[in-house]
Amino acid sequence: MKFKRIEFADCCLDLDSLELTRGGEIQAIEPQVFDLIRYFAESDRRLLSRDDLIDGVWGGRIVSDAAISTRINMARKALGDDGKAQRIIKTVPRRGFRFVPEATTNASEEPPAAASAAQGSGRNQPLPSRPSIVVMPIESISDSAETRHLAQGLRIDIQNALVKASGLFLIAAGSASAVGQHSAKEAAQILGVQYVLQGQVRRSGNLVRYTAQLVDAVAGTIVWSEQYDRQFSEAFEFLDNVVSDVLTSMNVKLVSGEEARIWHKTLSDLKSLEVFYRGIENFFLMTKDSLKSARRDFERVALYHPDLALGPTWVALTFWYEYQRGWADSLEDAHLQARDWAEKAVECEDFDGQAHTVLSHVYLMEKEFDKALEAGRIAVQSRPNCAHANGFFANVLHYCGKDTEALRHINLAIRYAPMHPPLFDSILAAVSRACGALDDAKKVAETALRSKPTDLATIAILAVLSSEQGQRQLAADYFKQLLAIDPKFSPSQYAEHQPYRERSTVRDIARQLEFAAKEYLKQ
Repeated sequence: MKFKRIEFADCCLDLDSLELTRGGEIQAIEPQVFDLIRYFAESDRRLLSRDDLIDGVWGGRIVSDAAISTRINMARKALGDDGKAQRIIKTVPRRGFRFVPEATTNASEEPPAAASAAQGSGRNQPLPSRPSIVVMPIESISDSAETRHLAQGLRIDIQNALVKASGLFLIAAGSASAVGQHSAKEAAQILGVQYVLQGQVRRSGNLVRYTAQLVDAVAGTIVWSEQYDRQFSEAFEFLDNVVSDVLTSMNVKLVSGEEARIWHKTLSDLKSLEVFYRGIENFFLMTKDSLKSARRDFERVALYHPDLALGPTWVALTFWYEYQRGWADSLEDAHLQARDWAEKAVECEDFDGQAHTVLSHVYLMEKEFDKALEAGRIAVQSRPNCAHANGFFANVLHYCGKDTEALRHINLAIRYAPMHPPLFDSILAAVSRACGALDDAKKVAETALRSKPTDLATIAILAVLSSEQGQRQLAADYFKQLLAIDPKFSPSQYAEHQPYRERSTVRDIARQLEFAAKEYLKQ
């Protein structure tokens, strides 16, 4: 099978997983924006009029100039471009647009990480024993920013409710977005699930119409459909009805205590809902600037509703992702802010487990191992279907020396998120190595490296594995890559910065990296 990618500048469009990466990082974009970028990239740099875009991207439907401009701006933002620089998409006044960089199309037998994960974790596996579902991106019927905010917010709210039901198997939102342009049957086959929830939303002033249908992709039937007409301020209330109807249609029984967690305290005022949903859309754009914008909205929600966990939870998540991705002006400040806001969230009665995932990682970095384990366990108990809760808890378990349990949770995370971040593969590689499966660890680490070629931690794992297996030349080559990324790389300092509970593990990693360094120096 051939796997097709379009590469230009520092970007790559994966046409199989439907993902855009820039600088090795996956960019969260709407399916239509992906199609627009693809159309530009395949244009052979010719001038494209607005009519060309309407025919090629919108299928000839009537589209306003404002809607086209909005999508162009979103595409530029995802590509690291803007209307002033126009490095990627250039506006030709009164004539149209031109794609500036040269794009190359590559087809290979070797699947990219996301496609490989989708096949290994979804398509080639039997259906889970639990009722399994993917919540697809909700289609916005209008092009207004308010309706886009609403569509994204409703979808994440439904996802956050279903993620807490232990009797369900739920695909992660990121993987659902990656197959957003596929039919229900195709999406279910790619992700390895039975049910697909689809929806459309339209907003007119304070009136909202949400239409939903639950498809049994195996049987090829619609098992449930409903139309909800509500006031916008009642959004959370009718979401309770949607979630309840979906669970009933799938015959999912809630265990003791789950109902209270799923139907939690909600925002009921119009102002807070609009601010929160705008924040959600910015959050999932997942750029340095969009996280800051999202945080401002979430801080307002926390100010309006100091008794709810919603605001502090999402503020904590913005600081945590800034820390994780190195986007913060001060990593130390981002670390402290993530901890402080997460600790506020978990003190609220309606906590949903997301803040516990943040705290689990924060406490691990501070080497408060027991607190990290406790927070991680609460996170996966509260959100049993959450890929991130399971994935980051696996990381904590690994550093605490509990690798058998870690292996179960990282495999769960990857199954929930077939199109998962390279970090999950790096975690699986580290856990597999600790369990003695060196060949498996190396294979997974190589997959992670193809997705993110400059990831220091993944290259370090590969250097360690090569040293352990006596592969001297490979060990030297990987150490050379470490020095290319960090010319001051030190085996002992790197090992010391790894938050392992057992000092023997730190010494072992340092010893293997020093072996790789010696082999490099011999050359």
